[in-house]
Amino acid sequence: MAIERNLILVHQPGCQDRRDFEAIARNVSELAPDIEAFVASNEIPSSVTRRQASRRPTLIFSPGNLIEFRPLRGKIYAGSPIPKLEQMSRLKSAGISVPAFAEITPDIVLSEGKFASHVVVKPGFSLSSHGQDITLMRRTSVSYRSRESFPEDHPGRHGPMFVQRFVDTGLFVSHYRVLTLFGTPLLAYKNTSKIARPPLDVSDEALALIAVKARRRASMAQTQLVHEADVLALASSTYRALPEIPLHGVDVIREATTGELFVLEVNPGGNTWSFSKGDTPVRLKKALGVDSLTEQFDAFTTAARVLIERTRAEAA
Repeated sequence: MAIERNLILVHQPGCQDRRDFEAIARNVSELAPDIEAFVASNEIPSSVTRRQASRRPTLIFSPGNLIEFRPLRGKIYAGSPIPKLEQMSRLKSAGISVPAFAEITPDIVLSEGKFASHVVVKPGFSLSSHGQDITLMRRTSVSYRSRESFPEDHPGRHGPMFVQRFVDTGLFVSHYRVLTLFGTPLLAYKNTSKIARPPLDVSDEALALIAVKARRRASMAQTQLVHEADVLALASSTYRALPEIPLHGVDVIREATTGELFVLEVNPGGNTWSFSKGDTPVRLKKALGVDSLTEQFDAFTTAARVLIERTRAEAA
């Protein structure tokens, strides 16, 4: 079969190991002899690859923004940070279940019917992460603060703060992380805290110290691979809300009393490639008690199949 199209996989050193993308490229070549797969670095122009790939219709996949690599032609799918309020709005508009949310403005009014008794205050700044500066508080305690009133290193100085209804995942807080490529799961696991949270009727000061997400560091959480169909389906559905973003690191929570699922965010910036990002794979494999993170969904073969389908449909 003659080669008709190209696929370029763009990796960011430090965020994705080139060997991962080379493995995916080999799978593409074996499964689709009509597609030639290239691997390019996002740190250099890769001029030879650019010229070679420009000879045929091409699809470009990059987990994050393209930086130094700039293709001469092709359909581009690249990650990009999106402010959290925009994420929530787009998810809600697509009919995807998210906790009630609102930007904290000077005239904010939070109704009990919509937000219940407790809420979580978060930075809306797209680059804030790792659960930092997230505060659990009573709905009635929420008030507006100007950006200048926050400490110098607080993300509240760089963007809006917003509030979400607190979804109680139980005495031992938990959340799911599902990594999807064009809506297809590549990895899914659940973190559950080993430490019981205090009751919600403690003081405001004590509430502010409660972690609302389970943290793996320092062995504070139990981590397990999951195949829960409703979790995977909800995570997959986020792609229809942000279809320009190929790689989603979807955070999902399940309410303890009702079993209802909610999406917290999709982490669209591309910094979620758990298979080789920094020390993440070592820590995650140890927490999961597995030798490989790719076996759960045969991740690199699955990625190849998804990318083959996209390349055949959309290469330009």
